[in-house]
Amino acid sequence: MLILYLSMIDSDDRQSFEQIYDNNKDIMYHYAYRILNESLSAEDAVHDAFLSFARNFETLKKMDRDQTRSYLMISTRNASFKIYNKRKREISTEDVDSDGFVSDIAYDTENREIHKILFDMVKALDSKYSDVIMLKYYCNLRNKEIADTLNISNENVKIRLYRAKALLKSKLKEVGCIE
Repeated sequence: MLILYLSMIDSDDRQSFEQIYDNNKDIMYHYAYRILNESLSAEDAVHDAFLSFARNFETLKKMDRDQTRSYLMISTRNASFKIYNKRKREISTEDVDSDGFVSDIAYDTENREIHKILFDMVKALDSKYSDVIMLKYYCNLRNKEIADTLNISNENVKIRLYRAKALLKSKLKEVGCIE
């Protein structure tokens, strides 16, 4: 895939793009995988994010390392959510019984339903809160790494995590998942 992206970049900038690609592809994949829980879809999300980055590289190359990582992580998140929402709307024929009922295999566990509710709630949060939750709990990044990725202070990460968890807790109470 790198060859495709490099073909979109001026020859003078190819080495710079390749370095950005090598430095960020793994964390982007991990982030997408935590959202999508499926390898091929995660690869698609990373591919979409890098395509967007390559198309706009002429203007984006002026960003520093932290800004670039933030842009790539947000692009990966958005691409992952787009894939997730598309997949959520489509019920594959493999999940439908001959009677037309959805198979119990994919939907019968309570944990899966709670995970889905929680994930949808995280997605519905303001992006400043959902970003820190996703990076902290889905990508297992430390607060310092989150601060570097989002280009905010470590203290701001702590505040956003606290507020995001409070919002999620109140939403979970509203739907009856917790007391």
